[in-house]
Amino acid sequence: MKRISLLILAISLPLAATLRAQPARFCADSWMQPDQEQRWVDSVMGTLSLEQRIAQLVIARVPRNMSDADVARFSQKINALGVGGVCFFAGNAPHQAAVTRRLQRDARVPLLVSIDGEWGLGMRLKDMFSFPRNARFGKLPPDADSIVFRMGQEIGRQCRMMGIHINFAPVVDINSNPRNPVIGTRAFGTDRERVSRLGIMYTLGQQSQRVLATAKHFPGHGDTEADSHLELPVINHTLPYIDTIDLYPFKRLIAAGVGGVMVAHLQVNAYDPDRPSSLSPVLVTDLLKKRLGFDGLVVTDGLDMKGVTNTYGQGLGELAALRAGNDLLLLPPDVEQSIAVIRAAARVDTSLMQSIDYHCRRVLHAKYRLVLPTIHHPIQVPGNDRREECEEIVLALDINTDPRIDSIVANAIEVQAMPGCQLVVMHKGRVAVDRAFGTFTYDQPSDTVTPSTVYDLASLTKVCATTLAIMKLVEEGQLGIDDRLSKYLPYLLGTDKEPITVKQAMSHQARLKAFDAYWQTTPDYDSILRLVADTPLNDREGYLYSDLGFMLLSDLVRRISGLPLDLYMHEHFYQPMGLRSTSYMPSRTGDIEPFRIAPTELDPHRGLIRGRVHDPNAYAMGGVSGHAGLFSTAREVAILMQMLLDGGVYHGERYLKPETIDLFTRRHYAKQNNRRALGFDKQLFSPSANAQVCPEASQASYGHTGFTGTMLWVDPEADLVFVFLSNRVHPSATPNRLAQMNVRTDLQSIIYEHINKKK
Repeated sequence: MKRISLLILAISLPLAATLRAQPARFCADSWMQPDQEQRWVDSVMGTLSLEQRIAQLVIARVPRNMSDADVARFSQKINALGVGGVCFFAGNAPHQAAVTRRLQRDARVPLLVSIDGEWGLGMRLKDMFSFPRNARFGKLPPDADSIVFRMGQEIGRQCRMMGIHINFAPVVDINSNPRNPVIGTRAFGTDRERVSRLGIMYTLGQQSQRVLATAKHFPGHGDTEADSHLELPVINHTLPYIDTIDLYPFKRLIAAGVGGVMVAHLQVNAYDPDRPSSLSPVLVTDLLKKRLGFDGLVVTDGLDMKGVTNTYGQGLGELAALRAGNDLLLLPPDVEQSIAVIRAAARVDTSLMQSIDYHCRRVLHAKYRLVLPTIHHPIQVPGNDRREECEEIVLALDINTDPRIDSIVANAIEVQAMPGCQLVVMHKGRVAVDRAFGTFTYDQPSDTVTPSTVYDLASLTKVCATTLAIMKLVEEGQLGIDDRLSKYLPYLLGTDKEPITVKQAMSHQARLKAFDAYWQTTPDYDSILRLVADTPLNDREGYLYSDLGFMLLSDLVRRISGLPLDLYMHEHFYQPMGLRSTSYMPSRTGDIEPFRIAPTELDPHRGLIRGRVHDPNAYAMGGVSGHAGLFSTAREVAILMQMLLDGGVYHGERYLKPETIDLFTRRHYAKQNNRRALGFDKQLFSPSANAQVCPEASQASYGHTGFTGTMLWVDPEADLVFVFLSNRVHPSATPNRLAQMNVRTDLQSIIYEHINKKK
């Protein structure tokens, strides 16, 4: 029973930390000690007659459309027989929940409740959500497999809410025969690796919710032309073919810890030409258990299917299935007759008697681990919040299978607008996209971009560091947005910068020069700030985007807090939020492994820039400045932005107040035709298709772009976070094809298109 004890092989979604609803994690053996489990199993075994031990191996079909009186009679019947479990197939969720409550209340030994819900409870319950068929998920790009984990997790969560312990899914047959009448779109696809990976994702997601997954249909139903509901399909493949193709997904899922395997009704001539696979000791015991090492629950496919009953009727199929090594006998057409036939055979066959006890104990161990921990939990019908989560998973599926995204990125890489990139999209606090494309450089070979690749954020530093720091200081009362910078920066006194306020500097309304090559004059933090102080203001009033104001603001943070900007942000945001890949000066501090950092420009003076800030002024200032210098991943930038979207809260901890966020993300100089907020960029007053943000973004949205090919954008009206990181400046910053091609904004528009379809 090792596989059942590994019900949760914990894995994390790539962006699980950003989700508002976190996946449940547990160890199946942790709620009671193993010796207590054995005592419980022994005690129950001691109360069961031979007939009841046999009955514990039976999963009975729950009749449809039962009245309350019918439910009472059905419950009395299965309880009298000692049936071990039930399987639901149709109806509505409230009725099924009520029936389950009644059956469990009446049961002397808790029941294993099961369902055949491959694409969710809606497959059987007309009022519940149905996901698309597996074939749709099979079209996901490999770096979006976690969406299948989310689907399995959500199906598992809804099963658990409904008191269901086993879902007969996932299908891991390889859809290798287009004439197959029974598999088709139920399969993840035609490629064994793809089917295996997605089957594992589904399994781990479902089992994370303490609901047993069941890989089916062993040893592989993909290449058949008959329906086992009607007749016995024949498999004529050779042993090497079956071993390398059909069995491959089952091997992978067994290694990953799947808790159950369903054995199909197939005539597999290479193994056993005389019996259906579900009734064959060669396939169930010798192949599945001994050779493949599976020690979880083995369940037959429905024993009422004609693939069995055409040849093995009147309980003989159930007897043969038990002799073959199955633990659970699913849907015998006549439960009482099946028990009677097995009982009669056991009375003259000591080995069969021992086998019954062995399988009964295995079923009771499964009940201890699956049923007992939840037996007193209220059974409830999943509500609108669960439907919303399902819809978000389908939204993620739709976006990630949209060929335009891959086409836009592939074209940008081909014309060398960028070597690679990361794209993360959050919608309603859930991960919609988390993908990585391309390579670090155009050289061959080159490292492949992954979600853990770290990029130079360039001007995203202005919002991911400086603005957040200023927000915190304002919130704590140490600073006011109408305060003059010169109040804290004495070297501005007596200069034309003396009247500049924090609000003006952060809105780029301070008449500061856009940029100057201070790095050519002096490579020193304080000296560069003195040069900024000495640089004359522009004569023209109004909006002008400037790095200089944020260079001064970083020094303001240092002087007020007593910490340089990098340490202030580490202490107040990055470290408590668990952001391990967000840092200044990664090549010097060693905070980030060098091999994870994407290079930027091949500079004639500095050589290949990697792990050192690309911006020359920030580099001359020691790598820490308010306008540039921060490195991170798209995932961690998304976490920072999701915290803002969630009103300043992350993982239950408050970092900023909602009113502070509102103050900084709205315009303060709109009457002066300045679209900017405090630190953040905003949508144009008249949105344009060739702007810094797509025209679909609302006027409430805010964000920023960066010179190295980066972008972040938050839209409260759409409940959306969009993050794009690249190193488009490699090997040269010119020309800027990324901007010319509208790569970032075109991708953003596609996201809005999908979101708006769901409204």
